[in-house]
Amino acid sequence: MLNLSHPTVDIAITCSNFEESLDFYHNKLGFEIVLDLEIPAALARDVGLAPTGFRQVRLKAGNTLIKLMDIEKPPPTPTDEFSAGVRWLTFFVADIQKTVETLKQNGVEFLSESISAPDAAGVVCAKDPDGILIELVQI
Repeated sequence: MLNLSHPTVDIAITCSNFEESLDFYHNKLGFEIVLDLEIPAALARDVGLAPTGFRQVRLKAGNTLIKLMDIEKPPPTPTDEFSAGVRWLTFFVADIQKTVETLKQNGVEFLSESISAPDAAGVVCAKDPDGILIELVQI
């Protein structure tokens, strides 16, 4: 069992189009950029992060950091609607209707209207540029 020294888990996303992903997470969802750094090639290869060095931009989402990878030869956007790997990120919001209205004004397109669920007052999803679902939940 892991003995965690920090209560959150950071998430790294390899972007097929870094600029589109940065625009989505920063400008459309409104997450603050807290760090922009270069990961050297030796470090990236030695610990298995990537085959080459890359730029990493970290955005603060509550207590979590979303790390976007800008790599010289990125993999293509996944083509299957449902595939292995990270499927969705869940963000808990206080007022789902108000959040959806604001994000629509920022250019975010949702897959449906908010619906109730057995464990939530409202749930709605959008997709990031690589097809990762962004799930918004109001408890």
